[in-house]
Amino acid sequence: MSFILKSGSAQSVPLFVGTYTHKGNSEGVYHYQFDVSSGKVKMQSFFKTDNPSFLARSAQYIYAVNEDESGKVSVLKFSNSQFDMLNQLSTEGMHPCHVAIGIKEPVLVVSNYSSGSLVLYSLNADGSIHKKEDFIQFEGTGPDVSRQKGSHVHSAFFNIAGDRLYVSDLGSDRVVEYTIVTKGTDYAFQQVGEIKLKGGSGPRHVAISADANTIYVLAELTGEVAVYLNSNGQWEIHQTLPIYAKGFTGEQGGADVKISPDGKYLYATNRGEANVIVHYKILKNGLLEQKNVYSVAGKSPRNFNFSPDGKFLLVTNQQSDEIVIFNRDSKTGTLTDSKKRIAVGQPVCVIF
Repeated sequence: MSFILKSGSAQSVPLFVGTYTHKGNSEGVYHYQFDVSSGKVKMQSFFKTDNPSFLARSAQYIYAVNEDESGKVSVLKFSNSQFDMLNQLSTEGMHPCHVAIGIKEPVLVVSNYSSGSLVLYSLNADGSIHKKEDFIQFEGTGPDVSRQKGSHVHSAFFNIAGDRLYVSDLGSDRVVEYTIVTKGTDYAFQQVGEIKLKGGSGPRHVAISADANTIYVLAELTGEVAVYLNSNGQWEIHQTLPIYAKGFTGEQGGADVKISPDGKYLYATNRGEANVIVHYKILKNGLLEQKNVYSVAGKSPRNFNFSPDGKFLLVTNQQSDEIVIFNRDSKTGTLTDSKKRIAVGQPVCVIF
């Protein structure tokens, strides 16, 4: 069911927010219009669906995981501020928390967190899901007995070329590298590599350099970013930096990591007791230099994203029920609070 609230302006672009609905203060997927010049936001419409925590977009199609014990993935068609459900399939797992759209092939990849599995679907020309193509059940444990009793697949990210997929298993401290291969008219995962993190790291998300030779792995449990460089086809650790201010000793909760649109800076959020976003400069050799640590002016920052031109950075503060909009200096990467907010219950993901 789609609800239209207001119309947008000519200089604005659509903005979509995924939320948790279980507390009753959110309806599902929200659509706003974002003014790329001023950073002002206008509410447009929403689509009522359960716990659409993470979103991905391809043209007019929005893909949302329904993060429930009986996980689902939903396909919405977006047109003229309206959403229409195309189809919804089971993820054959518990609490799917991430969805990624194929770049080279018409496929969709979903990560089931609680049950530790990865699912591959093919897509039809109309954007709907065609069928399940492959399924991998991960197995493994880590030293953190409260969080790593089993595998927890947290995300799957394609590199820019779309020929590699990097899957983070928080439960076994590894990032597994795949290609998508064809078998007749079918698709399948094929493992081609693996990055093993130090025990207890809990990899959650990755950011991949444009040349695909550097991977920045965000470790949720230790609140760190680990930098891996590719040497003759092998991934080697070269640096580990904190996602917190010097002297911080509270609970860690690394959440998201992204490279700025210009490729010069990297940012990462820490949602534990830190509630910060950290800004790093990317050096010529791919290593990082920490520049600034900023309060997110809220609680539990999750996903964040850049406006299309990189002028603004938006952070979803889940527990304080709002999205904070930062101004971003394109020359220095520095963030300043714009004082603009989007009030929305339990925001988890924001995409353009």
